[in-house]
Amino acid sequence: MKYTFFYICGTFGELFWVLAYMLIIYRGFKDKSYGMPLVPLALNLGVEFVFSFCDRFNLLFSYTWFLLDLGIVYTYFRYGYASFSKYYHVGKKQWYIISVLAFLLGILINFYGHEFFAHLLKELPDTDISIFFSVLTCIFMSICRLAMFLQRGNSEGQSFIIATVIMMGNFLCFFQIVATSTLYIWTNPLMRLILLIIVVTDTYCATLLYKQLIKEGRNPWKRL
Repeated sequence: MKYTFFYICGTFGELFWVLAYMLIIYRGFKDKSYGMPLVPLALNLGVEFVFSFCDRFNLLFSYTWFLLDLGIVYTYFRYGYASFSKYYHVGKKQWYIISVLAFLLGILINFYGHEFFAHLLKELPDTDISIFFSVLTCIFMSICRLAMFLQRGNSEGQSFIIATVIMMGNFLCFFQIVATSTLYIWTNPLMRLILLIIVVTDTYCATLLYKQLIKEGRNPWKRL
């Protein structure tokens, strides 16, 4: 009962991520673009794969996240080449090879990384190992989303609402972790600094998107 409030916060955080994935897919189709950069998308797919099919303990929404991730991957393959051609000047065949390898490596890194830490840190529960990889993915996602926005110079594939939902999802999930865990991995200053960087970067990205949408003459609160 003591931690009920914190677990409720964590559950809402997971729900915010379900909503974020749905909105990223929706925005991708509307803008004929993709809203999650390749590296964090590949790592995120790997995290959800391990959560859903390899863990002894699954988070409440693991399978939902994995299926929605596949939807984001679809928007990436349907619309992603235009961005890579424009910014990185790669051929379509080369782009396909890079992309497929990235997704394969994202799954393998998470799978073998999970096994590595499970043997190295036997006192760390399976769930915390997967959450640890999820947090590392989140810092890639926050920084790469910001970089993608700065590279594009517009709101393509993103929105203020999506950025806010992601920010709230991360904050609530991290709040639960910090408030309820007594394990050293979550109480040491380095990990808490990483969590803080993610939340600050998410907040900054949401602020930039809000200003960009105003600049584009769009209502940030009405663009899903």
